[in-house]
Amino acid sequence: MEVIEKGDPQESSFLQLAYEIWTQLNKHYPDHPWQVSFQGGAMIVRHAVINAEVAASLKREGFGFLLPKDKLDNYKEVVHSSVQAGGAMLELFSMPRGKWDGRDPVIPTDWKPKQSENFA
Repeated sequence: MEVIEKGDPQESSFLQLAYEIWTQLNKHYPDHPWQVSFQGGAMIVRHAVINAEVAASLKREGFGFLLPKDKLDNYKEVVHSSVQAGGAMLELFSMPRGKWDGRDPVIPTDWKPKQSENFA
């Protein structure tokens, strides 16, 4: 894990939560390139390979899932939800739950370039 920016004092408390989310994602789905960041009090979780494939294929940057600020008060539940959402993301892109075997994600066939809603 690499800390790019610690954020302001209010956000610094999210650093430990981001680390725990990343740790649990890596534990459940080893070798997948998870990225966990926070901005404006919300947690953002991305899979670097899925994000890159979506950007290249669909011309849509920043694909991932968001954990809103108002949902971050239950630490244990947020971590659990992140692991579930990470697994669902892997399945959506036909990637294995568990250790990553290096395969590329498969973009769902009904998704179109520059689509901005109705994913999943």
